[in-house]
Amino acid sequence: MQLWSNKIALGSALVASTLAPLGFSANAAPAQVSIAYCNGEDYAINILRSSDPAQPSAPLTIRIYSRANRMTFLNTEARREPNPEGYNYSNLRGEDQWTLFVPNSTSLACTLSQNGTVIDRGTVTRREPPSGD
Repeated sequence: MQLWSNKIALGSALVASTLAPLGFSANAAPAQVSIAYCNGEDYAINILRSSDPAQPSAPLTIRIYSRANRMTFLNTEARREPNPEGYNYSNLRGEDQWTLFVPNSTSLACTLSQNGTVIDRGTVTRREPPSGD
């Protein structure tokens, strides 16, 4: 029995020493929770909040998936700007400015803009409570 215990301990140590240089650790990354999602014809846009979704100061991430290219091409920090009609979410980094508008009204479409030009519209499948600003 002791022999198996030693082999398991050795195996665990070997896995940990192999994965550590690759940036893996036993500590899990903070969970991300989707707070807004736009299901467009050409793009799927997800706004995620790190840690507690009820904390408005928690960091945001904007993730944009291109259906044509079948890949996520933007996954970066975002800012949130409430206005009387809804929320604008936009990337903080990158060559292009990407903005997702999620309206307060459930009857209106969400829009994705690239450098100020609307390039896609879609159905909101997740949204924050209506903005008050």
